[in-house]
Amino acid sequence: MCIACATGHRVFRLPLASGGRVFMEWHSYFGPTFYRDRACRREIDGWWEQPEICAALEWFQDRGKVA
Repeated sequence: MCIACATGHRVFRLPLASGGRVFMEWHSYFGPTFYRDRACRREIDGWWEQPEICAALEWFQDRGKVA
């Protein structure tokens, strides 16, 4: 069972400028957590230092927090 299923949090798949995808769990208080896989097991540390992921987060927020 994936973390999203166990916790009830939705996992969003966000597009990257390079053509890849990143998975994000959004919490209304804690904010985003990014993962490399849909099962939310391989967390991306230091995502705020990667401009491509920051751009995907801005895209997500500009759309009204929907992917």
